[in-house]
This record gives sequence, C-alpha cells and structure tokens, in this order.
Amino acid sequence: MNNNRLINIIDILKKDTGINNAIDAVEQLSLLLLIKYLDEASIKLLNENHLGSFPSLFLELDNFSQNGSVIDFYTLRDRLSQIETNIIFSENKISHSVFSRHNWKKIENIFEQIPFRIRSNKILYLVIHKLEKIDLFEDIEVDFDYLLLSMIKDSASSGAYYSPRPLIKAMVNVLNPEPLTTVYDPAMGTGGFFVEAIKHVKNKSYFNDLNFIGNDLSPFAHLIGTLNLLLNDIDISGVSISNSLLDRDCQQYDFVISGVPFGKVNELTKYEYNYHGYSGSLEAMFLKHTMDKLAKGGRAAIIIPDGILFGNASHLDELKRQLLTQFNLHTVLSLPIGTLAPYSGVKVSVLFFDNAVPDKDIWFYELRTNKPLSKLNSVTDSDFENFMSLYERREVSDHSCLISKESLLQDKTLNLSFSLPKKEAGLKFDKQEMITSLKSEQSALITSIENHFDFMSQNIEFKFIHQVKLKDVCKLRSGDKLNKSEVMDSGEFPVYGGNGVIGFNIEPNRPVDSIVIGKVGAHCGNIHVPTDPYWLTSNAMSLELLDTTRVYLPYLAHVLKSLDLNNLATGTAQKFISINKLYEVEVSLPSIKEQRELSGWFTSIEESKSKIQSLLADFSQDLGTISTESITEKVLKG
Repeated sequence: MNNNRLINIIDILKKDTGINNAIDAVEQLSLLLLIKYLDEASIKLLNENHLGSFPSLFLELDNFSQNGSVIDFYTLRDRLSQIETNIIFSENKISHSVFSRHNWKKIENIFEQIPFRIRSNKILYLVIHKLEKIDLFEDIEVDFDYLLLSMIKDSASSGAYYSPRPLIKAMVNVLNPEPLTTVYDPAMGTGGFFVEAIKHVKNKSYFNDLNFIGNDLSPFAHLIGTLNLLLNDIDISGVSISNSLLDRDCQQYDFVISGVPFGKVNELTKYEYNYHGYSGSLEAMFLKHTMDKLAKGGRAAIIIPDGILFGNASHLDELKRQLLTQFNLHTVLSLPIGTLAPYSGVKVSVLFFDNAVPDKDIWFYELRTNKPLSKLNSVTDSDFENFMSLYERREVSDHSCLISKESLLQDKTLNLSFSLPKKEAGLKFDKQEMITSLKSEQSALITSIENHFDFMSQNIEFKFIHQVKLKDVCKLRSGDKLNKSEVMDSGEFPVYGGNGVIGFNIEPNRPVDSIVIGKVGAHCGNIHVPTDPYWLTSNAMSLELLDTTRVYLPYLAHVLKSLDLNNLATGTAQKFISINKLYEVEVSLPSIKEQRELSGWFTSIEESKSKIQSLLADFSQDLGTISTESITEKVLKG
C-alpha cells in the first residue's frame, strides 16, 4: 500500500485559490472523503447504488456561486439527501451504521457547518477522479492517520486536535479498556484515543464492542474525528460538537482518556456554576471534569501540563488532595519537553488514576529520549518500551521510583511534580548515536538547501501587461478602535494590530478576502493575509480588491511584501504610513492566470525557506546539546 495516496491529493488541493493552509486542505479532503464514504457505504451496506458513480455527484457543480457567494454544498446536500429519502431506515438492522436516523443528523450538521472552499473546477475534478480509485474499506485508515501526522508538521495550530500516536498507544495499554464498557473522551479531537482503544480490545478479545462517548467544540475536529471513526469502522452515535465542561448530567463512564486543551476560557461566567474559583483554567477544569465523570471502579488517563502538578492555587490544592485521598492516583508518567511539538513546548505529564481506594504509593516514571524532541523528531513506540515493561511490576529503576502519598499529604504544598533521586554515577550518554543522528540531519539540510537553490534558479518568464497604482485596483480602510479589555487571549476571530495578531474578539469587522497592512509602529508596512474573518484595529488598514477578475489577492500580497513598505513611513516619535502614500504605490500585473502561477511559485519558495530554517534550528539545538553533553561527560568522569 502507498502511504502517500492522500498526501498527493493534499498537494493538489493546496494549489487551489480557496485553500489557504494545510488545515484548509485537510478539511476539504476530509469532506470529500466523507461524501465518498456515504456513496460506498450505501452500496456496500445496503447493496444498492442510490447515487450513481462518485464523480457523478459533482457533475452539477459547474457553477461555483449561489446567490453571489461561494457554494457551500447546496447541490451536494440535495443529491445526498436521496439516501435519506430512498433508504428505508431500520433501527434494528443498521442502528450502528452511518445511515441510522441519529447518525445521519450528525452528518447533515457537518455539511451545515463546514464551507466548501474549492474554487477551481479543474482541481476539484482532478481530486475527485483520484479519490474514485481509492477503496475506503481497504486500509485507507492508515493513510488517513499518516495524513493527520503530516498536517501537524505543516501547521502547529492543528496539533491542538492530535496527540502523538505512540503516547496514545501507551496510555491505552495502561488503561486496558475491556469489551462491553464505555470509553469517554471530553476533548476527542481526531478521535485517536478511540481508534487505539478498539485496536487494543480486538487484540485482547474475541469481543471488540466498546461504546464511545466523545465531544469537541471545533467543527473541524468533529469532521476529522467523525471521518476517522468511520474509516476505522467505529460507531459515531456517541460523538458530538459540544462543550464537555458545560455538561451537567450525572452520567459516569468506565474509562476516561484524553489529551485536554491548555490555556484560559473566553467567557469565564459560563463556567462559574461548575468551576467557581478556577480562574478559567482549561486544564484544571478538565481534570475536575474527568474526576467527576469517572464511575466507581473506573480508570482514567489524562495528559496535563506540569503547572497543574506544582501549582499552589486553592482549586489546584483541592484537586490534588482529592486525587490523593478520594481516588487512587497510581502512576505519573513524566514526558520530555517537546512531546507535543509543534503544538506546544510546555512540559507535560500523564496522570493515571482509578476511582477506587487509594494505594500507599505513586509509581513515578521519567521518560527519556536519546535526543531532543521536535516536530521533526517525535516520540516513538520504542521510547515507551521500558515504561511498559516496568509498569506492571511498579519496578524501581534508573527511570522510576515510588513516592509515598503520606509524605505528600504531610507537605502543605501538595507538590506532585516529582523528580528521580540523584545518583553519583555519571551520565549515560550515547554520543555515537547522537553523532549519527546529527549527520542524518546535516544530510537532510544540505539536500533541502540544494533543492531550494535549484527551485529559485528556475527560468520563469511572464509578460507583464502594465504597471498600476494601488488606488486603481483596491480600496484601503483603517480599522476600528478596540479597548484592551475587549481583546481576549483566545477566541474565534483574531484581532490584528500594527504588527499582526494581538488577541481575539467575539466578532469580526472585516471579511476574509483582504490583506492587512500595519499602519502604526516600528514595523508598520508589514503584510498579513488572514484565513478567516477578523477584527482590524485602528493601528492597521485593510486592502480589499475592486475587481477580483483583474488582480489575484495572494499575488498582490507577495508583491507588497517584497516592496518593504516600511520605507514609506514618516514620523519620529511613532512611525506611521498614510493611506494616500500607499495608494500611489505601483505594482506590475501580468494576466490573472499568470498571477496565480507566480503566486504558487512564490508560496513554494517561502515554504521551502521555512523548512530550511526549521531544519537549521533543530540542527543548531542538537549540536548545542551534544557539545554540552560531551563536556559534561568529561567533567563528571574527572
């Protein structure tokens, strides 16, 4: 099997003008895969072809506008609704299939919430015909998991929905879910914990029936998670788009497992009823939620930032005291910095606890890797082999020790951030292995640089039709004032200031199809291209095209970046750029087709440059590590 089938399609989608980043590409491919799944499932499960061939679903999509706006699956939803009208629903026969009434509502909801972004007919039909050759019922779930991993490496923000697969596997193995029980994930993301749980049960028993309950706030995560479960033949009836923290029912579950989000909530008042005094801490509220949802005799595993372990806020002290006295916190797995890279560089640990009578000790294990972790060097299955071999026996070793709960309770700080006892022996340092790894990084870096030079040397010539001034092709507008109190740490709509995103707001004041130009400050003239609607402050201005058939927005953004607009700034105490000066800036315009081609080339150069810079940063970090370790090794030996 070729693991690159879906990756190749992603590369095609990225060339579409409606696709702004890796997340957009994965989102749109996932939607198309979901449609294909419905088409194939209707034939395979019901032995009927209600929709015709997969490409025929898209034959009526020649016009990509509906009432002047981009199509959002109007035609597709009409065609897919044939399934609902033609299939005689039988809750007894297919209650666990995607065609049950309950599950079908979930599918409809996805199409309501996710927009159709593909704008090129040529690209759409090329993708469709490639997808037609793929059988979704033959190991495509492996390709999809590989696709998700690639997405994380391309886009750090998408890591919020994904935990490293080796870490998930280790957590599931320790939890050891049993058939005919219920597994709950309050922040399910891509559904990775559920997929691994069903694999674990299949390997252990003839019975592989598990019930899964999972929630996530993000429509994107819900789409990816739903598709991931379907491709792995897992019932989706228990998953939903919802806020687990606002759930007030008393339902409890046999197993709770999750990699919860970190940070602060936007609207603190919504959470005061259940989490009074928690100051909006997501990780603390999810830990309490996990404890509340764990049934008597149930088992839980949750990834949390280490700040929870050593923090001394009153709500954290209470949570830790409950873990030590009302639950059996039996294992703490300390993970290396970079385990969740590139999503977060925060140091994290996994808490394993049962809703049972507490044992006297906590088994603490400190995971170590041979080299620093990064997005290009993530944890592997082999990194967890020693942990798993020692876990059952709770064995004390160079990596593990036992911590007395009594001593922790006597210490008023209730510090659960443990460390291994210090030993006089020198460091275990495999220098040769690190040198070999560095040589491999060096080779990858040299290859990337040579490819970058070759790419930039390509002889690409276009005929520039004419020079135009910005005032002839666009409208410039200053943003609106926004009080500091209205700028939040997280939210749906980013707030752009004079030098990029400064926070989030509850509403936008600009559409997505525009360019942001910094107006005030030392870095005025900087260029940003938002991928979603946003709020623009008075320290920046927006550029909106007058005629999109004449100018391609991404091309213009690349050109403006190359002009160093900061040179137009005036002022001494505070630099600023006037709209009138910007209006007089001249740019060269080839044909709209050539603008698209040039924009794609410019973007590829920028991505190649970013890849090289990332490789350089990792190489520099690893070089520093081996240098320091070599010196330390000699000092300790002396």
